[in-house]
Amino acid sequence: MKIHVPVAAAIFIATSATLFAQEVRRAVPATPTPNPFNAPRALPVNPATPQPTLSQQSILNQRIPTQPSAESKRDSTSSGSAAEPDNNTKNRVANDEIRLAPNGEGENAADPAKAQLAIADGLYVRKLYDLAAPEYEKYLGQYPSDSARPSAMYRLADCYSKLGQDAPAINTYRMLISEIGTGEFVGSAAFRLASRAFDQKEFQTAAPLYAKAYDNAKSAEIKITARYYQGKCLELTNKRIEAKTAYEEVARTKENNPYRDAARLSVAYFALESNQREQAFELFETLGTDAVKPVVKAEAMTRAGILAEDLKKRDRAEQLFKSTIALNAEGKWKQIAQLELMKLEYDSDKFSQILDSYAKNLNALGDDTKPGVLLIVANSYRQMGKHQKALDIYNQLIRQYSATPEAVDARYQRLLSLDQLRDPSLAKEVDAYLATGPARDRADKAKLLKAQALVQQNDFALAAKLYLELVNSSLPDAYKADCYYAAGYAFSQIQDKERSIQAFSGLIDHFPNYKNVSKALLKRALLYQETKNYSAALKDFSAIIQSNGNSEERETALLQKALTLGQQGDYAAMNDTFQQLLKEFPNSPGAAQASYWIGWTAFDQKRYADAVAPLIDARKRNPTEYDEKVTLRLIYCYQTLNQSSDTAREVDNFVKNDPKRISLVADACRWLGGVFYDAKQYDGAAKYLDLIAKNLDKTVFDKMVWLTLANSQNQLQSFAEAVSAAQSYLEQASDPADRARGFIALSSAQLGTKQFDDATKAAEQALNLQPEGRLNADARMCVGEVEFARGNYENAAKSYLSVAVLYEDPEVTPRALEKAYHAFQQAGNQDQASKTLSELKTRFPNYQAKTPAAG
Repeated sequence: MKIHVPVAAAIFIATSATLFAQEVRRAVPATPTPNPFNAPRALPVNPATPQPTLSQQSILNQRIPTQPSAESKRDSTSSGSAAEPDNNTKNRVANDEIRLAPNGEGENAADPAKAQLAIADGLYVRKLYDLAAPEYEKYLGQYPSDSARPSAMYRLADCYSKLGQDAPAINTYRMLISEIGTGEFVGSAAFRLASRAFDQKEFQTAAPLYAKAYDNAKSAEIKITARYYQGKCLELTNKRIEAKTAYEEVARTKENNPYRDAARLSVAYFALESNQREQAFELFETLGTDAVKPVVKAEAMTRAGILAEDLKKRDRAEQLFKSTIALNAEGKWKQIAQLELMKLEYDSDKFSQILDSYAKNLNALGDDTKPGVLLIVANSYRQMGKHQKALDIYNQLIRQYSATPEAVDARYQRLLSLDQLRDPSLAKEVDAYLATGPARDRADKAKLLKAQALVQQNDFALAAKLYLELVNSSLPDAYKADCYYAAGYAFSQIQDKERSIQAFSGLIDHFPNYKNVSKALLKRALLYQETKNYSAALKDFSAIIQSNGNSEERETALLQKALTLGQQGDYAAMNDTFQQLLKEFPNSPGAAQASYWIGWTAFDQKRYADAVAPLIDARKRNPTEYDEKVTLRLIYCYQTLNQSSDTAREVDNFVKNDPKRISLVADACRWLGGVFYDAKQYDGAAKYLDLIAKNLDKTVFDKMVWLTLANSQNQLQSFAEAVSAAQSYLEQASDPADRARGFIALSSAQLGTKQFDDATKAAEQALNLQPEGRLNADARMCVGEVEFARGNYENAAKSYLSVAVLYEDPEVTPRALEKAYHAFQQAGNQDQASKTLSELKTRFPNYQAKTPAAG
């Protein structure tokens, strides 16, 4: 434990002699009191004199540069937020004293520690800090185990602080926190250190100190202040989730909480910066309603208004902006609200002026001017999108002034509003208009409106016919080209692919410079593709690729050309075209498809290593479409490439997403089980073999799955599961050797479950099935293991020795001799044990015993 120099000196002196202990009372502080904060010795510090804190720079004056945009960034994330209390609140909390409790004089006389502490406390309460400090040092040095040590350490640190000795004060606070750990004094010490670190912008240091202060403080005011500034420190160190949690906790405290509005404002900004706009709107709006400070209300309501406009709540936005303006709060938010209201109400055209003028002067209009005014007003409504109002005025004009030129014009103009309203009567209205004998140009435009209406009504046959008529009309060439295009579209909707191709061909031939000629070329190519005219489709796709830069048509043409080449079986060219697509349009919607077919081609050609990367890319881009088909191919690739870890990862993910798909990867699971078993990774082997065993009918997979699973579970000491697996294997095994293997696995499992009789029977059945050979030796070893487990060590030794006599194998035979040796030792037959060990060393001098042998 580190002790500040004055404390250490006090301890040394106290333990040396009483005389030196008396001198400590007049000890000079280790660090001289700096100017201009000198406190006169032996005199109280003047209460009217401002006392120095750990830092003269308040944290409330620290600001962080703001972003210029008012759309998503808060005004400031510093401790200088207008929503926070003024400097005095936090400084008062930081400098709050823990009051001294009165002590009985008799008790002090009987207890020298209490007496010494009373001397120090008496000087402290009279603010004689230069005299109190050495008395506290003496107390701490002489009575290190006294229960009042926390209070003494805290007040000693406070004395140092009051005397302007920052370093001793800080060290003592730290020692208090480190040594004592918990309690009210620890909380206050942590708060002071945290405030100092915050003022020095050491936010990483301040955050845990504020947390310590919160956990240990008794004062609700200190706790709420500590939690708020903990949140601010976390925010300033980019630990936003933890900061949000702290702010929310502060915001939930409604009573006696000067930080509530600041915390709520921060929570609202977190929501805004996380693009949770609806939540941010509600938070700002609520804060704007009940915040304490007008400036906070102004900020919150303005933010809420901006969000309301963004959320298409235009009326609410206007109300919020007007409320902010009416609040007339200091600061910039009134000006921002006024600006946002101007944006909301802004209308650069003059249509509203026309309507205002019409409303004011309606009764003064005469018959000479009213038709013209009505036409202008109706057109203004139409330009403003108020088509029903426009129709009302058009109809009024036609009804009241039917013979005027304005009425003639109104009959056509009203068709435009009907078109915008998607009025189902538009086609009949056009026929009625044509019956009035309008000029050809107006008639042709009306027919175009009718064709559009027919498309909207899904009457594509009549629409296509009308569009084809209009390609020879008085319409401008741009409209004629549109008619060709629309005719091609309409014919395609009724599956008249041949006439659709003809319409697009007419556009391409007659208007090669048309703005949408490349779209027409693409649509014709797709129609050729659908009609299996692949050569014509490829020609159009190639023309688009050659004549268009980084356009959507070029992107689609590359994709469709590649697919068409695939239809023709030209996989090399298909692969090259897909590669070109990915190079030019790496983020294309068809990129997943391109990667898949590139991987598919490599897979089909048994280039499994080359297939992996594009297949993974396809799945990553479009998991919905390619998850299963890609994963199955990847599993096969990895399996073929003998990459067991990659195979296992793919199988895990595939099964996790849908356990019912086990049957699709059963072969891979069986392969993984075998690989892991051979590598002695029995947990992996059991995992994948168990997937097969538990999810598939036992008749659909090889019986060896059960045997390998049983052996793996035996190795993992999952003996109950191994018993079940071995029994399942024996149900299917018929060959004597196979059954012997099963009984050996079953015997080992039953030995593990302490079913000794059953284990012996299983081993004996294996012996009967295989009277000689390796399986016979393994069965004898099983018998020995059971006997050893029973405590029949002589019998166990005999079984082991029978293996050594009947079977010569560099692995099994020495292991049997070793086990026989240990069995004889357990039986107390040291003579036979020595003979067996000697035989082991003689026959197998290089054998490394698994258990060290005695002697």
